[in-house]
Amino acid sequence: MRHFCFYLLVFFCGFANAQGNVGQTDWLLIDESRDSREIPCSVWYPALENGTATEPASGVFPTFVMAHGFLMTSMDYEGLAQALVGSGYVFVALATEEGFVPNHGDYGLDLAFVANEVATGAVTGLLSASLNDRVAIGGHSMGGGASWLAAAVSPSIDAVLAMAPAETDVSAIEAGENITVPVLVLSGSADAVTPPSTQHEPIFNAAVNSPCRAFVSITEGGHCGFADPGTLCDFGELGFAGLSNSEQLELTLAVAVPWLGYFVRDEPSGLDEMDAVVASSSMLTLDLSCALGIAAQRFPSWQIYPNPTQGDGWIQNQSQGVLTFRAFNSLGQQVMSNVNVFPGGEFRARFPSGLYIVEACDESGNEQRQKWF
Repeated sequence: MRHFCFYLLVFFCGFANAQGNVGQTDWLLIDESRDSREIPCSVWYPALENGTATEPASGVFPTFVMAHGFLMTSMDYEGLAQALVGSGYVFVALATEEGFVPNHGDYGLDLAFVANEVATGAVTGLLSASLNDRVAIGGHSMGGGASWLAAAVSPSIDAVLAMAPAETDVSAIEAGENITVPVLVLSGSADAVTPPSTQHEPIFNAAVNSPCRAFVSITEGGHCGFADPGTLCDFGELGFAGLSNSEQLELTLAVAVPWLGYFVRDEPSGLDEMDAVVASSSMLTLDLSCALGIAAQRFPSWQIYPNPTQGDGWIQNQSQGVLTFRAFNSLGQQVMSNVNVFPGGEFRARFPSGLYIVEACDESGNEQRQKWF
């Protein structure tokens, strides 16, 4: 076992002590827009007791929706799932496209659909009262590429976390320019299955319109270290001599938890914490590019009211400059374009009931987004 820096040891000691009980259940969601396509999912959640279908812990939680890698399953990421549940998330893992001939386009749409169902409160059953509207998506290898495809068509997500992302046959690289949410790519420097220079880096670089992009390289990290040990993934890395799965998972969580905390849980110190972890570790390097003001308090200069509403409300400019507003529906279609509002002004917006993403752009090109129901 390699000896990581003191900061990381302290971080994970506190992290482990914060973990509570984990429940596990299954979902079967139906996408009626795609010939009633069935989307089974494995789900882990904060619970009062460990076990299957146990009572959820009190409170509401954000959700992380995960897409597995090629020839892997929804159950191959239990270590990651339990860790994120311990940090206060519901972890939903897709169980589609698990065969030898996966359809990457369908996989991306599955991921986008599940995220949208959570964000709009459409999920029923055991966890219906435990989910808030905050959702991050992500994936490993093939699933990492699928997360790019999903983010390109779904404005209802708050952030993307891709681990060793692979180019897909509906190109994740080509889809990248349509991503307008924060993205984090985690890359093992010793990954010979999806080499960083030909896979992770081009996918990351394609997300040119993301307001905040982060690329973290894990020294001696491999391709399969993001998954549980003993999966089929390991056969593709026979003889790998880099970090163990547990070591790579620790480093992954050290940066992923504060990143998600900032963009999904509105924890203002999240980006600073991630930067501090990287600065204190010889095993991590960070390339971070965020729009000016991204680390400021969320939405300090404009508001939507009432929110939630039934599609009829007001958007108010509380800043000192002109703001330009656009709006998109849950399918990513633009339903309002380039409405300029002067300081102190407001305007009335009316849409059919549903989930919308309202985007504000200031005169310097900085963008902020809010969900509006």
